[in-house]
Amino acid sequence: MFDRVLVPLDGSAPAAAALAVAELIPSRRVQLLTVETDTQGPILTSSPEWAAWRAGVDRDGRSFLEGLAEPLRRQGRAVEVSVAFGDPADRIIAAGADADLIVMGSAGRGSGGRYRYGSVADRVARHATAPTLIVRGGDRAVAAPPLSRIVVPLDGSPLAEGALPMAATLADLLGLPIHLVRAVDPDAVRAAVQAGGPAAAAHAASQAAVRRQADAYLAAEAQRLRDRDLAVTSEVRTGAPAAALLEAIGTGDLTVLTSHGRGGVRRWLLGSTAEKLVRLAAGPVLLVRPARVDGDRS
Repeated sequence: MFDRVLVPLDGSAPAAAALAVAELIPSRRVQLLTVETDTQGPILTSSPEWAAWRAGVDRDGRSFLEGLAEPLRRQGRAVEVSVAFGDPADRIIAAGADADLIVMGSAGRGSGGRYRYGSVADRVARHATAPTLIVRGGDRAVAAPPLSRIVVPLDGSPLAEGALPMAATLADLLGLPIHLVRAVDPDAVRAAVQAGGPAAAAHAASQAAVRRQADAYLAAEAQRLRDRDLAVTSEVRTGAPAAALLEAIGTGDLTVLTSHGRGGVRRWLLGSTAEKLVRLAAGPVLLVRPARVDGDRS
């Protein structure tokens, strides 16, 4: 069981879907947080008018969050509601510093139609120390739970494998199977075939060997998880990584993968592939920052 889960909320449909996911994940405590930008045009921050505005926003925000807290309290959890002022991503990252998990919607719009937690979710996922579970919204909103499977994309690297402990924890807590996926890109084979002759045969044989190695790699990782009494399946897909992984992810899947930093700048482990999964996957995506490995200066 997790100790503390942070759920940022802005009144949007994606945020409500994120709360529904958070209700499925066992935890002792939940913090419901809403963030308001601390700007009121020409009103000076030292003026009585600004103080009155802020007090009203705080009161309304707490009332809004209290209305969402009761289902969590009925589950036996301690629920804290809080209203913060300032840059949303900065405040969420700060509030999540001692959280075990952040669960938030992406590309949400508040009741006033303002863009709220889309790019904010990106920034939180890149910079928060806590794992960040993103439930997509916008024009292609992810359906609400139930969840049926944990999907872990692997590329053979220790960094990608950093998602496995979190995936195993969630699978155990939620009673879900784990599905390991690796994509084998056929571009090299295609180029060789176009070249013709012996080169095509050599590259085709090489790709067959790569696929066998990928199958063996996933089988070994799956067995390690089965040794922990977890239900595990695996598959190797052929295709460009993003497209192949998106095809493997269904509406009831929770995808777990890692992000990491190099040279002080946070980047996705799988580059644009991971960003496409966050934006296009049929289910929610959990990004985990792995422990440092050799060569990682983040």
